[in-house]
Formats: sequence, C-alpha cells, structure tokens
Amino acid sequence: MPDESRHKAKGICAAISRWLLTVALGLQAAIVALLLVLSLIFTCVFKRGNSVGAANITERVDYHFRAPSFTFIGGCILLFMVLMCIIYGIAQIKQRRTLVFLLAFVMITQILWIAALELTSYGYPDSQSLIDGADALINGDLPRYSPAFCQSRTQSELCMARPHAVPSPHAYFSYYPFQTGPMLWYVFAGSIFGSHNIIAFQILNAFAITGLVAALWRLGTLIGLDDAGHAALATLLATCVPLLMFATFVYPNAVGFSITVAGVALIAQAFRAQHAWQCVLALVGGFLVCGIGVILKSTFIILMLAAIIGIALVVIANRKWWQGVAAIASFGGAYMLTKLPVRIIEHITHQDFGNGMPMLSWITLGLNEREGTTPGWWTGIPLRTFHETHGNYAQQSQVAKEFIRERMQHFAQDPGDAVHFFSEKLASEWAEPTFMTSLYSQYGSSAHGFTGLPQWILSGTGAARLTSYENIAQTVLYAFALAGVIAMLISGVRSAARPMEDATIFARTFLCAAFLGGFLCYLFWEAKGIYTLPFYLLLFPLAAYGVQTIMCCVPRSPRLRSKKAPA
Repeated sequence: MPDESRHKAKGICAAISRWLLTVALGLQAAIVALLLVLSLIFTCVFKRGNSVGAANITERVDYHFRAPSFTFIGGCILLFMVLMCIIYGIAQIKQRRTLVFLLAFVMITQILWIAALELTSYGYPDSQSLIDGADALINGDLPRYSPAFCQSRTQSELCMARPHAVPSPHAYFSYYPFQTGPMLWYVFAGSIFGSHNIIAFQILNAFAITGLVAALWRLGTLIGLDDAGHAALATLLATCVPLLMFATFVYPNAVGFSITVAGVALIAQAFRAQHAWQCVLALVGGFLVCGIGVILKSTFIILMLAAIIGIALVVIANRKWWQGVAAIASFGGAYMLTKLPVRIIEHITHQDFGNGMPMLSWITLGLNEREGTTPGWWTGIPLRTFHETHGNYAQQSQVAKEFIRERMQHFAQDPGDAVHFFSEKLASEWAEPTFMTSLYSQYGSSAHGFTGLPQWILSGTGAARLTSYENIAQTVLYAFALAGVIAMLISGVRSAARPMEDATIFARTFLCAAFLGGFLCYLFWEAKGIYTLPFYLLLFPLAAYGVQTIMCCVPRSPRLRSKKAPA
C-alpha cells in the first residue's frame, strides 16, 4: 500500500507539472500569435536622414500600418520554400559538423561586418558614460568620480572638452547605480585593449554571441530537436541578420545575455547528472554564471527567474525536493553577487552614489506618450524628476506611482486609446525588423566614413532591400515559432502516457517562461527593440521545433527519419 500511495502521489505531481507547463505554453502561443499579427500589419522603420552615421539617426518610428501586400505574402511563401529546401539539405549532415560550421559562419560574418564598419568612436550616451567611468578607473583618475568634477558651471579646459551628453561619473552613477556592473565589463575590455578601442569591444561581443548560438543549440537538443530540427535551428540562426549585427552594439547586452543563457544551459545539465553531488554542483555553478550575466545587464534577472520556474516544475514532477532547496540557495547566492559591483566601485572611489532612480521610473517611461516621441520610449522625465526631488528615492517613487495610476485610469476609461498605445509600442519593439541593429551599427564614427559595403547596407536601396528581407524573415520566424509552441503543447498533453525527462521539462519551461517574462516586462517597461532582441532569439529553438513538426508531416528519407537527437 505505501508503494501504491507513493506511485499515485508521483502521478498527481507529474500531472500538476504537466498542466502548469501546458497553461504557460498556451499563453505563449497566444502572445506569439499576437506578434505574428503585428508583424503582418505593421512594418516599423526609424526616421533618419539620407546619409549614414550617428548624426542621421533617430529613435522616432514611422508606422507602416496596412494589410500585407501580395508581394509581402509572396516573399514569405518564397522564403518558406527556400528555407525548407536548405533545411532538408543540411539535415543530411551530421549534427556535430553542422554546429561547427554554424559557429564558424556566425563568428566570421560578425568579424567581417565589424571590420567593414571600422568604428573609431561610439555615440550611444550610456556607452560613452560607461567608457568614461571605466577609463577613470583604469588610469587611476579617481578625482573624476568626485561630485564636484565638471559641474555645470565649471569652465575648465578639461571639462569643456568633454562631450555634452556625458555627465560626470558621479552624476551618472547617482542616476543609475546598477550601471556599475556593466562598467566592469568596460574595465575588463579596456584594461586589455584600451579604454576607447571600439573594435575590440565589438569582437568580444562577437565571441559572446557565437557562444550564445552554442547555448541555444544545446537548449534545442534538450527540448527534443532531431536532425531536421537542428538543421532548422542552424538555418534560422545563420539567416538572422539582427543576430549577426548584434555585436556592433557597444554595450554589454550581448555578453550579459550570452553568459546568462550559458548558465541556464549548465543548470539544465544538473537534471542529467548521475549523482546528487553532480546535480548540486551544476546548479550552483549555473546560477553563479547567470549572476555574472545579470551583473552585466540587470533585466536578465528575468532569465534567472525563468530558470527557477523551470526547476519548480521539474521538482514538482520528480518530487526530488532537495533539488529545489539547492536551486533556491544558489539563486540567492547569485542574486547577492549582482549587488556587489556598486559596493566595490563605491569602495574604490570613496563615493556614495545613493539609491538612484526607482525601478518604477522605467515603468513611467514605458507608459509615457508625448508628441514627437515613440510611445513608451525614452524621454527625460525620470532625470527631471530626479533633479526636482534632489535624488530623494521616496519622492521619486511617489511621483512615479501617481503617474502610473493616472495612466492606468486613463486606459481604463478609454480602452481605444489603450489599444492604440500598446499596439504601437509593441509594434515598435517586436515588429521593427532590424531590432535596432542597423541603427546601432552606425552610431559612431567610421575610419573610412561608412563607405563601401556599410554605406550600401545602411542607406538607400541596399538598406531598403535588407529591411524588406528582415521584415519577411521576422514574420516567417513568428509563424514557425507559433507552430513550434502549439506542437510542444500537444506533445506535452500526450506525454501523460510517457513522461518527459527532467531536462526536457526544464528546457521547455525555461524557454516559455523567459519569453513570457521578457514580453510582459517590456509591455510596461521602457521600450527599445535592442532590449527585446534577446527574448526574440529565445523563440528560435521553438521555431526550429515548429519546422521539425512540419517536416514530420511530409515524406522524408529513411536515413533522416531514423536519426534522433543525441543525449
């Protein structure tokens, strides 16, 4: 009887875990369907000048809202057919060879693009401030961190030579104390290659993105991709232009995301370990790696939370409660790790940056709409509030709460305006085909003035053609991802007779929860396509699963049909 009771309890727990994952996948399917519709009826393009360079770009969006044209639909069908042919061919190659070729292709393509741009400086304001702060630490110029350094009335030659958009390090980190974490990456890169070596920083990004591709490959294996699925994943990643241009953004987004996903892949291995100590070691190591990634980009805490959700569903299914305890302890340690950079920098510089702006300030940005700006995008409201309250954290929070309450009341009273606001905001984040990578590829000065290939790709006819391709590819990706999520949902329901492995439950739950977390975060948070790009990339293993499902519905060669995903 005790054995029968335990078996029954285990079955109930497995059913609960499966039901929770099914609900999450259903929600993800609805959201991906929404993004597919947005990509069909919107094509967002940034307003810009006629030439290439930082002086000709803006973050103001033109919304091309209309029913998809016959040309667009034809392009989607053509791309679908071409991709399926390529995938069928690649599926005949051994997975290991495909992965090696994919990694080499991604790395080489990024290096060639970085070399073609040959940026000597970078104009993104946050990048400039972080480079400035890192340069002061590398050169031991700690007086630069003084609150009195280059105040508004200072007329010294040194201060007059500083870019107008770059506040003093103390002022900048008083606004954003959490940015001390990303600055450590600039310190690391600058100590080796020089503080202002833009190309070196981009090459480090390229290595990180190549590692990201390997991590996504591993997660794809865990969710159940076979040879056709891996061939699809390789093809989709290799033809994703935003991924290949991501490295040019001189900011730790790419590195932080890559490190965090690598940590998640390590956590997934915990559920394939043969011994308890190996499982615990993988959990601890994985979360510590995730913590390093979150230091470089704080919003990737979403990925850590998604990992915890994945572990929770695994533990509910297998009833190995000690795994949950180890995971929570590891998460706590990793979270504490993310709080160290600001303390370290304050100790080194002998300064106190205070609490900065409350997180509610970014929701204020995300709900803001002003004439001449894109809904939910950056404006100077939080900075103005910071100065008006003299940096008082409680007063800033109160101002933000009042603004958020007023906006939500307005949306409740005028649902039509709410639909208009959020549809335009979501379109600017998820239906802008480049995810801002073309914009940030030219956000600086080029050694040769963006002549040659960069000029053709970033302006005029070449830019229009590339954007058209990216627009079609984005829609096709959403369609594949929707098919993949639905197929995964169905397979999860059918798994009652044959329960999934723990690692598979974790990987599927993580990809679902992380995407949902990113979508919900940037539904209300400050909008930027470059911020949503990482969560868009999490759809690729699911899209590959969708292609795999489609190919299962058509006749395949005996050799291809017999191959299975490796353990």
